[in-house]
Amino acid sequence: MTSASPLSSLNERFRAGFRRHAAGVSLVTCASADGPVGLTASSVASVSASPPMLSFSVARTSSAGAVLVASDRLSVSILGEDDAPVADAFARRGAERFSAAQGWVDGEDGLPTLSSAPVVMWGRPERVIPAGESWLVLVEVTRVEFGPDCGPLVYWNRDYHWLEGTGGLESAASA
Repeated sequence: MTSASPLSSLNERFRAGFRRHAAGVSLVTCASADGPVGLTASSVASVSASPPMLSFSVARTSSAGAVLVASDRLSVSILGEDDAPVADAFARRGAERFSAAQGWVDGEDGLPTLSSAPVVMWGRPERVIPAGESWLVLVEVTRVEFGPDCGPLVYWNRDYHWLEGTGGLESAASA
């Protein structure tokens, strides 16, 4: 293993290193007085099964993140192999979000629900921990629902991918 690289700083090397780390893709959403708010997250992780808890991180400079961490309820939609366009829309400023064409419906609890998501978890932010330039958010999960049975959407090397049944990695960009 070598540390030689044209990258000049530890921060650049850190970011480049995590581009090699494949991660599942989720949308974290909530309802606000101004309408639904959400963002794409590849940082969602299981924390505890009893009580059920998950975590995600979000940049402190994110306007959507500020609304999410102040919310008393939110949902986490774990995305499937066909959800790359929705993930991309939620990762970009000014893109259309929460449209019926994307598959969004109003949930019975007032939170937006993505009908194509293989899993949706609802919960309450229990703790928000400042961590560098981000917040680490711990969420107590209060409900889990399952949607279509499909493969996961994965983010790796600045692109969305999905896992084929044979174990291969297929790029959303090459589809």
